[in-house]
Amino acid sequence: MNVAAIDHNEELRKWEFLRDAPKRDAETPEIKLYSQHCTAIAARSPWPEWCLASLALALARDCVLYQLDSDRVGREQIDGYTDPQGPADVPFRRGVDDCDAKARFFVAICLASGIPADMVPRWKGPLLSHVYGSCWVRGPHELAPRVWYAETIVRRARLGEVAEQVPKEPETGKWLF
Repeated sequence: MNVAAIDHNEELRKWEFLRDAPKRDAETPEIKLYSQHCTAIAARSPWPEWCLASLALALARDCVLYQLDSDRVGREQIDGYTDPQGPADVPFRRGVDDCDAKARFFVAICLASGIPADMVPRWKGPLLSHVYGSCWVRGPHELAPRVWYAETIVRRARLGEVAEQVPKEPETGKWLF
């Protein structure tokens, strides 16, 4: 893609939509149901918020396979922005989606569960090149909450890691998606 041809204002509008979308998604019956189930499981943990965020990450990372929108539908596709808004759990039901949908799903589940969470942008010049999630919880054996990043497209990423912290596969030198 020609970076000079990128409309930075359009990229900012897209980011603003993605930043705010999980707040709306968290209010939907679909996401509230995921939240209720994760909350019930996490309540038995000595670190319920961290456990809940880890479960939300597992759902978004492992149960929604990573696939670029351009490979799936031939163009960028963001529910509520480029396309009509469908149910908030469409990525989970479909089983495949890209970074923005996977991160949005993670953040929405956290928010619906009462965990402070946000989308995190990664910019390459004027291009919004990637998004991932973050949440604010107390981890195992920690006295105070802190930020935990949630990289939803790298298969081995754990709660708290961004892509660069996840070791690449020794055989290929690449991450598994």
